[in-house]
Amino acid sequence: MTENAEAAQNGTGTNGKVRIYRASWVLPIIKEPIHKGAVAVLDDKIQAVGPADEVIAAYPGAGITKFHHAILLPGFVNCHSHMEYAVFRGLLDNMNFGPWMLSFLDHKEMLSVADYSVSARLGASECVASGITTVGDAMYSGMSLPAIKEVGLRGRVYQEAFGIDDAVISETMSRLADTIDELEEQTDELREIGIFPHATYTVSANLYQAISQFARERGMKVATHLAESKDESVYIRSGTGVLALDLREKVGWDNISREPFGVTPVKYLQQWNVYGPEFMAVHCVHVSRSDIEILAKHDVAIAHCPKSNAKLGCGIAPLPAFLEAGIRVGFGTDSPASSNIMDMFGEMRTAIFLHRGMQGDASVLGAEECAQMATLGGARVMGLERTIGSLEPGKQADLIAVDMEYSHFTPIHDAYSALVYGANQEDVFFTMVAGRTLYDKKVLLTMDEAEATARAFEVKKKLWR
Repeated sequence: MTENAEAAQNGTGTNGKVRIYRASWVLPIIKEPIHKGAVAVLDDKIQAVGPADEVIAAYPGAGITKFHHAILLPGFVNCHSHMEYAVFRGLLDNMNFGPWMLSFLDHKEMLSVADYSVSARLGASECVASGITTVGDAMYSGMSLPAIKEVGLRGRVYQEAFGIDDAVISETMSRLADTIDELEEQTDELREIGIFPHATYTVSANLYQAISQFARERGMKVATHLAESKDESVYIRSGTGVLALDLREKVGWDNISREPFGVTPVKYLQQWNVYGPEFMAVHCVHVSRSDIEILAKHDVAIAHCPKSNAKLGCGIAPLPAFLEAGIRVGFGTDSPASSNIMDMFGEMRTAIFLHRGMQGDASVLGAEECAQMATLGGARVMGLERTIGSLEPGKQADLIAVDMEYSHFTPIHDAYSALVYGANQEDVFFTMVAGRTLYDKKVLLTMDEAEATARAFEVKKKLWR
């Protein structure tokens, strides 16, 4: 695995000295794979990327970490997650979206804020161990931000917002502003806050508008679940279905009038001036060609969550059409309550298999294209492409190493193929964020993983009562 590796238990990174990480393969993402390559890191930034002999010669006296039989690449960017729901995995496995949502709401009420803190810590540790270095996490309880700070992840935490009663919109926005102020006091150079109006069926048009205006004034990014299910489309178009009846009754909104809009969810939001380059739409499964044109016109980014969408029976988002339209697309693992695990390898493979199978065409997508979406593509979705997403001098040193020693692809001739088709999250053995080693030799250095898992086990018992 690693030889002469610095464990960096104190999290101090390279301590002002260049360190070179060499591997069997290096994937810069923006250039061709480098066989027997290396990356030089000083403090939190990449200094050089190239053939190992050349990089080593350029930095005489530098420390060298050798990753044998490994692929070194940028950390994965998980554009959409709900890490505070990590303890929900396996709980609601065989339900369609509507009934799943109703049952999920019941189970959410079983946990306290302290329980969500435990769950978020488990989710954050899983991200690091699976090679995710940046997250776009939608937060309900407020516990995701301290969890990603503790474990060392880079990310944007989106505070969720709900409300369809416009009679109390001023109070809703006042509470949201107070919450944002409190959260921003906890941010730092690696973490920032966004806003996440939950979905078209839980947020009124006027609240969407108010949030969008607030975000523009504060220079914040916005994301929302959009066009995820047929239930949502039925709700927006005709004002009927499980989201109009059962869901509203469950949360106490059944006495608030709701008129059908007669359009798709994408067209519905277009009316309220919410779209723009700072807006991320999550899912976009049920979209028309004209919907895609609207999203492309406004430079809306999309978080594609193929596993969650398929598992809940929502369908398959038209990813090839998004890419053809020039839309920025990255992968999201979504919630462990729906997809079970936060595994970007699984998202890449699922995307390839679903879209090739649906279109009957093996030329649709590919390993290199999906690896790009999981790294630089995700960085573009989150507006971080100048900082992360590829291995090039001047960018932040967010690196992961994937062990291929026991892969059936060995000896490797196509590094992208071996990575996407032949590796799993368990093969990640090294994770670095901003030059700081968070995970080495499959040991989490920033959190007591055994303690976090044990506490999560106790919390999970509450959900299975």
